[in-house]
Amino acid sequence: MVLRTNPGSMAILRSEVTRLGGLPHFQRIFICLEACKRGFLTGCRPVVGLDGCHLKGPYGGVLLAAISVEANMGYFPLAYAIAEIENQETWCWFLEHLKEAVGRDLEIKPWCIISDRQKGLVSAIQEILPSCTHRCCCHHILQNFQKRFKQTGLRDFFWEAAKAPNAQEFQIAMSKIRAESGEAYEWLNLMEASTWAFHAMDKNVKCEHITSNFVESFNAWIDEERYVIDLVSLSFYQCTVIKIMVS
Repeated sequence: MVLRTNPGSMAILRSEVTRLGGLPHFQRIFICLEACKRGFLTGCRPVVGLDGCHLKGPYGGVLLAAISVEANMGYFPLAYAIAEIENQETWCWFLEHLKEAVGRDLEIKPWCIISDRQKGLVSAIQEILPSCTHRCCCHHILQNFQKRFKQTGLRDFFWEAAKAPNAQEFQIAMSKIRAESGEAYEWLNLMEASTWAFHAMDKNVKCEHITSNFVESFNAWIDEERYVIDLVSLSFYQCTVIKIMVS
């Protein structure tokens, strides 16, 4: 139906047979609408946010989504999939089809991937999209940071470091963190600055996002549809994507 009503789109359905001679059962599906492909390639920044959320219907599963950022910094749905579980194998499967759909210029114009480091996603990005830069969502880093280090002032110092526009201001913020907690300072230094500190990020991307909030906004938009049966929900997701693009 997707290919018939949206020529040029990509829709990949995968099924599995659980017993010899049995009927195939739905396992996962990937969809990238033609309008989304064309809009991303001609009008979006080279930024792709990746996120997975659980479906709340009787059959479970997860929704994997790729969301980009358009010229006015609004979010732009690019592709989505329904899969049985979120792990490295399903993310590799998703990214392979995403690359096939819209990754024709990756060697010339690499993407910047923004994510909250879901299960298996970092490894999948390194395997399927090695030329892309990767930013980690600072909100999720801060959540893990605050679980380990309880000092009151560290939260403000963290954001000061993450948003610092240059290396000098970044070092000033980091020195404040070190003065408050040497362990917190060392913990942050274990991560590449280019994955969470704005001043060290790839300047060719031209995007100020250091969180995956724009992907979370899409998840909030489709929250009610997450309760619908998987295959029926596909039409809801498609309509939601079209509504976002029209508005």
